Amino acid sequence: MGRTLKEGGRDLEVKVLNDLKERIAVHGDRAEIVQAEWNGRPLDILAAELTHFGERMDRCLGEYSFEPVPGDPDGAKYFRAVITLRDEIALERVPGLAFALSFLNFYLETGCFALNKPSDLLIFKNTRTFPGDTPEEILVKDAVLLMEEAYETAARYAAPVLSLAEGSMETAEFLELIRT
Repeated sequence: MGRTLKEGGRDLEVKVLNDLKERIAVHGDRAEIVQAEWNGRPLDILAAELTHFGERMDRCLGEYSFEPVPGDPDGAKYFRAVITLRDEIALERVPGLAFALSFLNFYLETGCFALNKPSDLLIFKNTRTFPGDTPEEILVKDAVLLMEEAYETAARYAAPVLSLAEGSMETAEFLELIRT
């Protein structure tokens, strides 16, 4: 058995992100690890340009990162997969879109679509908490699964969600589509 998440710390997190980067590259998409800051601590984010996304073959941004669980003394981390479908939503579309997304989220088994700062971002996010004693092998396997699950779920619903956000589909039509 390899190191645990707590033992491996940031080195292990970067190793996992590099493994995810290699898996993304297999599909011909570009990815790089960028450094940011989260609550005064360094944060490594795998940022990927996801091309040919969903039915509409759109481009979007995937971001994957480990973030500390505030106040957890055992080194637990959140692993987040965030896929940005659009970086700007017309303000008049926000109320109907928010209602429709909450309806869709009710049916999703994992993850959720969200409006981050209305009129700014339309995202899909999926998060899992890993305890500090998670072995490296399980961490890698489960991070890959979460990344793939986020991609597949977001891609499956991207076309109707984006059509609704852009105004080419009405809320009632979207709700009927989701019900069937």
